[in-house]
Amino acid sequence: MLSAGLTVVGKSLFEAAAQTFIGALASYSFHRIKDRFYMSNTFAGAFDIWQRGIRCKTIHEGDRLRFEGLISPYVQLFPRDPYGNAVRWNSIYGEECKLLAASPSEFRTLEFYSGSDQTIRTGSLNGETLVGLYNRYGYVGEGILGVAATSELKKSIPVFFDKDFWGCHAEVSGVLSYCPAQHGHVAQSIFNKIGLPVNVDSYKEIPYVKITSIRVYKKEHEKIASLLGSSWAAKECNEDPFLVGTR
Repeated sequence: MLSAGLTVVGKSLFEAAAQTFIGALASYSFHRIKDRFYMSNTFAGAFDIWQRGIRCKTIHEGDRLRFEGLISPYVQLFPRDPYGNAVRWNSIYGEECKLLAASPSEFRTLEFYSGSDQTIRTGSLNGETLVGLYNRYGYVGEGILGVAATSELKKSIPVFFDKDFWGCHAEVSGVLSYCPAQHGHVAQSIFNKIGLPVNVDSYKEIPYVKITSIRVYKKEHEKIASLLGSSWAAKECNEDPFLVGTR
């Protein structure tokens, strides 16, 4: 169920994008990923994976990694490099964009596709589950996608599929890989119509972590974590539309 504060335009936009995202991933076989047994890297949160790992090219597809941060059932609809967020927003408000020609609904659409905080709970897909990997004190617009066997999630985190569960502090091991995305085709047509010069290459392939093991921190001081959401977080409860989790 979607957040109560969204407009009709917003709901339609969110639902269409969510269906595209889930449909593309549901048809993709995550089991095809091969571990190169190449190297092992340890990262402190999603920012560290994106910057030191992916942007600085210290890890590549097939490399094993260990992640320390927050694992959550809330998954980014557009799980892209958070270091590019400001670039996309500058493009919207820059002089190159013909915003005067945009209708309110078109502008809302531009904001939607240029954002990173649209968040959904997908559930299990073909025996696997999409998860969000964030910094220990995270925000849903600044993470990376993870894929775990549903059986492994239920064993490691028995409450993972409870509707009130938002995440926990954990150490995750896995393999870096990429999966296809269909959002780029839709986004490009919208950007072209408005005359917005936005690079949509980041839509074409989505990096993710194929999770092989999960170790949840259990000491009281180690369990402390938080996850902040937005009005674009899809929840089951209309009376509590914003995702705010602390423990």
